[in-house]
Amino acid sequence: MSASMNTYTDAQVEAKIATLRGLVEQLTERVEANEGAIAQNSSDMDVSYLVICGALVFFMQAGFAMLEAGIVQSKNVTNILFKNMIDASIAAICFWLLGYGFAYGTDKGYGFIGSDNFATEVWTASVAFLRDIHNGTGGWEGWFFQWAFTGACATIVAGSVAERTKLEVRVSKVGLALPTTHAR
Repeated sequence: MSASMNTYTDAQVEAKIATLRGLVEQLTERVEANEGAIAQNSSDMDVSYLVICGALVFFMQAGFAMLEAGIVQSKNVTNILFKNMIDASIAAICFWLLGYGFAYGTDKGYGFIGSDNFATEVWTASVAFLRDIHNGTGGWEGWFFQWAFTGACATIVAGSVAERTKLEVRVSKVGLALPTTHAR
């Protein structure tokens, strides 16, 4: 036997194996504890990504407003900017009332449009309605993201009819057309 080789008794080997098993168990517990935190972080990152992307899409409305302000006569700039603000506001209300339910409600065999998850159902179920907008497809962040696109659609159409329609026509267009923008 060489001088550099250590010899261990059976008791020493068992003790080292027990120590290693204890370390493995501790590491396993730490990994399992971190898996929950990793899953939560992943969910939080998804929410953050949707909110940031929704905000970027919403900023498209500001860009379209500036474009429209540049193409209309100077006397109509304030009017067109006001109409863009009205588009975003009415889009939010109409998408909450009808659009989200049309797009993400339960399909009852029609294959075209949802039949539940409208604002009135959510409102009667809970006063804190934004907490309950989910229908299994996401939470408030999903609603915000889809609303941003709905508002952008309204602003794109509004730019094509700038200086050609009155406010009443524009409001009715937004109120009637937008809830179906995201229908299946």
